[in-house]
Amino acid sequence: MNDSLPPVIAVRGLSYRFGKQSILNALELDVPQGAFYALLGANGAGKTTLLQLIAGARPMQQGSACVFGTSVSRLTMGQRQQLTYVAEGQELPEWMTLAQLEAYCAPLYPAWDRTLAASLRKRFDLDATRRIGAMSRGQRMKVALMCALAPRPRLIIMDEPFTGMDVVVKDDLVRGLLDAASLEGATVLLSTHDIAEIEPLADWVGFLEGGRVAVSAPLDELRARYKRVELLTSDATPMPATLPTHWVSAEHAGLRLSVLMEQTAQGGELPPQYRNATQIGEREVTLKELYIALATGNRRQEATV
Repeated sequence: MNDSLPPVIAVRGLSYRFGKQSILNALELDVPQGAFYALLGANGAGKTTLLQLIAGARPMQQGSACVFGTSVSRLTMGQRQQLTYVAEGQELPEWMTLAQLEAYCAPLYPAWDRTLAASLRKRFDLDATRRIGAMSRGQRMKVALMCALAPRPRLIIMDEPFTGMDVVVKDDLVRGLLDAASLEGATVLLSTHDIAEIEPLADWVGFLEGGRVAVSAPLDELRARYKRVELLTSDATPMPATLPTHWVSAEHAGLRLSVLMEQTAQGGELPPQYRNATQIGEREVTLKELYIALATGNRRQEATV
């Protein structure tokens, strides 16, 4: 990934409405070249709409989206052949066998790699002679991913590809996606609710909330900025109404106080009632913790056990 290069995806002032409901609101987004970008957000946050607009599957209303430096509406056939889009529940021709689907897709993509397709088919344990309609949901998603990766695209857009998959199928999909994408230096933009599944892959994350990207940054930078500190207090002191500015979120459960704070925070900056607390642990924050803390309105809360 080279941050000095122009972004593969550049979204500016993107707004979208369904009737009177605002889905996206002057949204801004850059996806760097070579990034594995995880787009996270609650149900109804607008992730699917955003990805469809970027992929050219939905017409623009207001604002712009550029891919490879070109407006999505003006992409050439050659540019579109370097972009693949995979979505949850994507329809596939059920009457075709996998071999027939591959034969149909290959001429559409000049860069279609039959060797890679065969390798992915073997990796995903797919039977080329089997009708797609007779395959399980997980197998059909493997077929969709295989067909998305075989053209060796520069950009892979995926919308909730792991929904409803069992652990083994998810692992196959994740590993296949990571290996194929990293091999060619492709850029991946993926929306998902499976934060734990995507955490080992993502190097950039974006948190979509309120129709806008609330946070967009390299995951390593976010992890370097924040830490989780566990404290043991002498009594179940209620959490103060005003917390230190460097506390992003805090939970007080019994005698245990768990604080997500900025890395620059010092123990001496604890509120007075916690000055005698004993630090019992400190660790790196998870992507799920960062998302909950930075992309929701409830950043500071008190838990009781």
